[in-house]
Amino acid sequence: MKHRLTIGLFLMMLVGLFISPAAAQDKIKIGLVQLGTDNPFWIAQVAGGQEAARRYGFELVVTSGEGDVTKQVKAFEDLVNQGVSAISINPLDAKAFGPSMKKAADANIPVVCLFSYMDGCATVLGFEEVANGRLVGQYAVELLTKKYGEPKGHVAILLGALGQDINTNRAGGFEEVIKQYPNIVIDAQESTGNWEADKAVALTENWLTAYPDLDLIYGLSDSLTVPAANVLKRAGKEDIMIVSYDGTEIGLSGIADGSLRSTVALLPQYNGFWNVYAAYLVGSGVQVPATYYMPGALVTTENLTGFQQLSADLADKITIFPFELPVGNIVADYAARYPNT
Repeated sequence: MKHRLTIGLFLMMLVGLFISPAAAQDKIKIGLVQLGTDNPFWIAQVAGGQEAARRYGFELVVTSGEGDVTKQVKAFEDLVNQGVSAISINPLDAKAFGPSMKKAADANIPVVCLFSYMDGCATVLGFEEVANGRLVGQYAVELLTKKYGEPKGHVAILLGALGQDINTNRAGGFEEVIKQYPNIVIDAQESTGNWEADKAVALTENWLTAYPDLDLIYGLSDSLTVPAANVLKRAGKEDIMIVSYDGTEIGLSGIADGSLRSTVALLPQYNGFWNVYAAYLVGSGVQVPATYYMPGALVTTENLTGFQQLSADLADKITIFPFELPVGNIVADYAARYPNT
């Protein structure tokens, strides 16, 4: 039976399992297969993974599908053919990897699955996406209630890649909340392909014509919402509110300048560190839990300062950042040390 574990419990179970380079008998090689290389969140994830490799002395091979499922499958199978110790993959379409997962299993190469479940995963890493989506939904209801004096309005959703569980869960948690309010209508929810900014721009432009009463846009990534906010600014429609997801530097900047009302902080370097370190553990023969879900935190103007400093330290102090600590402890510490002024 699969079970959900918080990051704190997961780390407690791994006490004593951090493997020093000196303890490794052979050089471990880990493969990381990303969706692409042009998204700020993915770039930050890779940086975290590279720090895990530096810190624990293993080799990391980074590749991607460049937004194409066929290329991603090929990248995965190339790593299998190289005989890597383990593979960490964020699949663009989980249904496309059945034969590839069998090839990995036949080669005794364990696979860490990121954000989407596939048969044969040694463990599945991700975020508490549905719960985070509910947080965004609740905040959206607050914003609409403040605007109209009651929970009503028109909403649209910028989706990501339709083949990913991450897409379904982020939107699903949000919708779960919105559906409790009959006077809040979701006018549209459309995919931006492989989380593509230009498609987010085109959809936002179309919605301004198709849905003139639109009050709020929920985008499943800062990489979608920031371009959407730019469309609204150019069109003089900045009264349309935007709530976002990811907590990247551009998202935090959007909250600071007022173009976004909120985002969900996921600490991409932290996530990337664990995406790769978990693969290192299973590649070293360590038994890990079947699932590992990291929490997120809603960021608004009320708690922005601490998250801005945390985001800066993740990027600028990555070699000394305490990735081994539970994320909740880290967030609480920054909130206490850097209160909003």
